[in-house]
Amino acid sequence: MKNIIVLFIAFFRVGALSIGGGYTLIPLIEREVVFNYHWLTKDEFLEILGITQGIPGAISMKFATYTGYKEAGIFGVLAANIGILLPPVIGVMILYSVFNKLSVNPGFKAFLTGIKFGTIGLLLAFAMEMAKSAKWGLNGVLILILSFLSLYFKIHPGLVIILSGLLGLVIL
Repeated sequence: MKNIIVLFIAFFRVGALSIGGGYTLIPLIEREVVFNYHWLTKDEFLEILGITQGIPGAISMKFATYTGYKEAGIFGVLAANIGILLPPVIGVMILYSVFNKLSVNPGFKAFLTGIKFGTIGLLLAFAMEMAKSAKWGLNGVLILILSFLSLYFKIHPGLVIILSGLLGLVIL
């Protein structure tokens, strides 16, 4: 029972700090599951991160599900997922009720701008961490460049992911 409560609290923290969403959550999740609670090793974390790229859905939910199941089975899955979902659900409900009032406030606009730059910093730090763990080679760099250019020219990200995987099968 204690593990279930700890899973809920750990993922509630991630959910509460998940401003920016997506890949900005990775350092938060890593802090909880690798460094704070040692539920996953650093290598296991990176392996799961790579594997989950091929599974649809939010990365936070995939990590909550994996970690929760590993630590406490189905009840761990439920606790971790409810923990990670609850803060944004509450936040959106509150935001909906006050957004129109805040949207004209210069302080609120400045706050959102600060969050945007913080999110960019988190994404760059994550990109550097991923780059360190990549097995660099000419073919990998080719996939990286083609993926970047595809997104730059507005190719659907889902298609870029699938084609990158298929290209990896062929040239890596």
